Amino acid sequence: MPEGSDLYLMKSILHDWPDDRAVTILRHCRAVLPPGGRVLILEPVLPEVVGTDDDGSTYLSDLNMLVNVGGRERTRADFQELCEAAGLSLVSVTPLPEAEPFWLLEAAAAG
Repeated sequence: MPEGSDLYLMKSILHDWPDDRAVTILRHCRAVLPPGGRVLILEPVLPEVVGTDDDGSTYLSDLNMLVNVGGRERTRADFQELCEAAGLSLVSVTPLPEAEPFWLLEAAAAG
């Protein structure tokens, strides 16, 4: 991970990887993150509970990630766990209606 930035942006990266590898990626970000720096993550976020109003596309993507690359789509709680394991705090999770199915997740150094 290159040093010297106060913002690191990842889009459609973490869902390609199983949890242990996703934590490794986030740890590399944390290692170079300066005080006050942020990691922005753009990924689909699965709802905690399956609803009947969902079109199912995120679940199909989840299956696609699992079968093709061993990754998966995650819930907000899953992202919270990944961030904590990497020494990051999940600061905010914001849906992006104009860019469905993506959400903006913001993380900062923990502690």
